[in-house]
Parts: sequence; structure tokens; C-alpha cells
Amino acid sequence: MADRHHVREIEQVLDGTQTGRDGFVAASWRRCVELYGMDPSRNDPAHIVTEAELRDHRKQAEWMIGAARSSLQSLFRQVAGQNYVLLLTDAKGVCVDFFGDDLFVNELRGAGLYLGSNWSEDLAGTCGVGACIVTQEPVTVHQDDHFGNAHVSLSCTAAPIFDSLGGLAAVLDISLLRSPTPKRSQNLAMSLVTNAARRVEMANLMAEGRRDWILRLSDSPEFLDVDPEAAVRLDGSGRVLGYTRAARRLFPDGGPILGRRIDEVLGVTVDDLPDLMRDRPTEDRIVEMQGGGALFGHAIAPQAPRAALRSSRRDGPLAGLAGDDPVMEQLLARAAKLARTDVPLLIAGETGTGKTKLARAIHMGNGKRLSGPRLCRAVR
Repeated sequence: MADRHHVREIEQVLDGTQTGRDGFVAASWRRCVELYGMDPSRNDPAHIVTEAELRDHRKQAEWMIGAARSSLQSLFRQVAGQNYVLLLTDAKGVCVDFFGDDLFVNELRGAGLYLGSNWSEDLAGTCGVGACIVTQEPVTVHQDDHFGNAHVSLSCTAAPIFDSLGGLAAVLDISLLRSPTPKRSQNLAMSLVTNAARRVEMANLMAEGRRDWILRLSDSPEFLDVDPEAAVRLDGSGRVLGYTRAARRLFPDGGPILGRRIDEVLGVTVDDLPDLMRDRPTEDRIVEMQGGGALFGHAIAPQAPRAALRSSRRDGPLAGLAGDDPVMEQLLARAAKLARTDVPLLIAGETGTGKTKLARAIHMGNGKRLSGPRLCRAVR
């Protein structure tokens, strides 16, 4: 009886009747019939890729699996004992990583909530992962929101994960074999999965941007250093090299983000970033927005290449001047190169910052005395 009612509702939606379903669900039902030629009365099992295909999918998604694993483990600990299963799929809908209760592993396999399952909409019909891939927005597909009768007992909440160039890279899904009837029962699952997806994007951006400036942003100073909402990766001129999905709201015109200068949308330039590092209280690290309002910013300086670090630390007059400061390491790497030339240098800075010491080190690195012909002056 329930199956016939489900099929009848799908027919009503195809006829243009509003049945109270979410708009993205109704749109997916129409695609399932009109584009994919699916029959909602069939109980088609989950589509599982071959072992060879799974290896290929996992290999291609290896970088994302690594970036996501810590977040998935943390999320699974939060829902342990509540019968949730976590799936990480690639952008094609194939599950490449999985966390579930070993007690239910056979049931999970049977439902397709396991490694190698393909939840793309054209194969699985309306489902959390498939709808998320199409809409590129977080969705909950709850029980008979699913198109096929084989999946109407499931509740699936999925959030997209984007790479630092703005492209869909993966989907994080949290599912239940059985759940309470009201769809609002999955509101907590929605909050958990969207927060976890945001952290995966942040981890990926941080891993990619070790040699660039990272500006992390938050509405709240309390979470700025530990769990910021958005981040951008910047080159030395302040142009955007990468960003997390949440950073799109900084660019409300909807145009391209990559290559744009950060001072187009924020009252900050790359020269201001050192003032937003952790040596200042979070509440003082305020970043004004060009359109009004403000955020709190946490800047992370580029890490010098290991070769440069080794060469600056190995020996010579410049060795040891930087301590553990990566910005100073980069400065000294440039100074070491200039020390071997006859280019006149003028070193400026506040009293007590070590200008004279640096000037002496550069002269010694050039093999010349301070009284020699080369001009290397330290002034305030």
C-alpha cells in the first residue's frame, strides 16, 4: 500500500501537482523519469562498482580522502552509538571512504551504505549524494523522498565539499538505516555534516597553501583561531589563489574569485597581514569589509621552502638570525642572495629591530668590511 502511494505521488509531481515535497526532491523525481527512464515501483539494489573501479576512484580521490579522514573520524565519534554511517564519495558519487558500526555491516552493505557504492542520481535515483551533486548544496533526502522503493527506509543528509579552485570535489553523507518519521529529526545531522565539510575544505586549503599567505576569517573572535568559517589563499601581491566555499560570500557580485585582489572586498592588503597573526589578541584582529561590516582575521605567513631554510640556517653570518619565524626566514633567504651581489641596500625599521646586525651580516656574507665600497645602510 505504501509503495503504491509513493508511486502515485511521483505521478502527481510529474503532472505538475504540488504535493508538499521539497522543490529539489520534486525536480529530482522528474529527472529520474524523464531523463533516466527509471521506474519507481522497482526495487533495484544499490549499484556497486567493481574492485578495480573502486581502486581507480580511491586513487583519484586520495588527496581528498587524506584531507577528510580526520574530520570524518571526529564526526563519527560524535554520532557513535546512534546507528549513523558516514560516506565520503567522490564528485561522481562513488563511495571512497566509509565509517560505520561493525555490528550492522551486512545490513549496511545490503543498503549500499558501504565502500564502492555509486550514489549518482542517474543510477540510484533521488538520494542524498545524488541530489547534492546536482544542486551543489547541502540536502536531506528523508525516507520516501527517495525515488526508488529500495531506499525509502533510509534517511540521508549530504553536504558538498569543494576544492580550493571552487570545483565540486566530494560529498560527505551521513545516513541512517531507520529514523523517526519527521524530516526535522535530521536537523542535527545537517548541522554536523555541513560543519565537517567546511573543516575538510579548510584542511585542504591549509595543506595546499604552505608557501602562500592564508587569511582565515570568522564572525566571532572566540572561534577565529580554532574553527574559522572561511579562508582564502593569497599570493605575495594579495591576489586570491584558492578559497573555501564559505569565502564566496566575500565576493557578492558572483564573478570569478581566483586572481582577484583581496583589497577589493576587504579593507586589508597583503602588507597588513602580519598585523593579523597570532601574536595579537583575536578581538584586535578586525578586518573591515568594503561593503560594510567587519570580520575577524587570522593570517598565517608562508613557510619558506625547506632548501631555503637549510641554506639560511646551515652556516654563515646570517645563520640563526630568524629563530623560528618563517617570515624572517624568507627575508634572510633573499638577503643571502643579495649579499653575493654589489646591489646597494637600504635597511629600514624601528629602533631595536636588528637593522645594524643584519647590515653587518650582509657585509660579512659578501666578504667585505663595513668600510668597503658597497653601500649597505641601516636607517630608521
